[in-house]
Amino acid sequence: MKKVNVSYLAVWAGIPAAVAAVLAVLAFTVFMDNKGIFVGAVFVVVGILVAIPMLLESRMKKLAAAMEADFKAQGFTYQYKFEANNAVYYIDQGGRLGVVHRCNPTELQFVDLSKVTNVCTNDGKFGMGTSRVSCEFRLDGTKVRITTLQVSRGTLSMKDKRVLEAISKADQLCALLNTAKANAKG
Repeated sequence: MKKVNVSYLAVWAGIPAAVAAVLAVLAFTVFMDNKGIFVGAVFVVVGILVAIPMLLESRMKKLAAAMEADFKAQGFTYQYKFEANNAVYYIDQGGRLGVVHRCNPTELQFVDLSKVTNVCTNDGKFGMGTSRVSCEFRLDGTKVRITTLQVSRGTLSMKDKRVLEAISKADQLCALLNTAKANAKG
């Protein structure tokens, strides 16, 4: 599976990074005497460097959404879609897992489900509560987490309705993955 398309990254990340580098050199050599222009150039450089990952992610989502229309023609019908680890994943009950990576969003790639291991529900229990519930698995040694509940401040009781629903959804996702994995072998 090809996670990185070098020519794509050169256009969508390399050119903005080169512009940022030129602006940084100009800011530190030419504009050093004029503090207003220097500060402005530094803000532009930092802005570009912060914007590049957001640009790549936005572009990945748009290209993945555009590719979804062609999935049926390819004989791929997915039951569930999620985003994690800089990629969009599509789970097919028939035994295939499609992936569109952030650094290579121009093609749908299929993962060998025999490489998916340690499928489990993580309830995130800490004391009497939790702040995250997820379905987790390992793909080529990398942990992938499908978060079904995320609490930004504090924790929720393990008996809270939202936590119970999130655990149920994570269990369903684990079952979906295990079924797809079993269908891939059979």
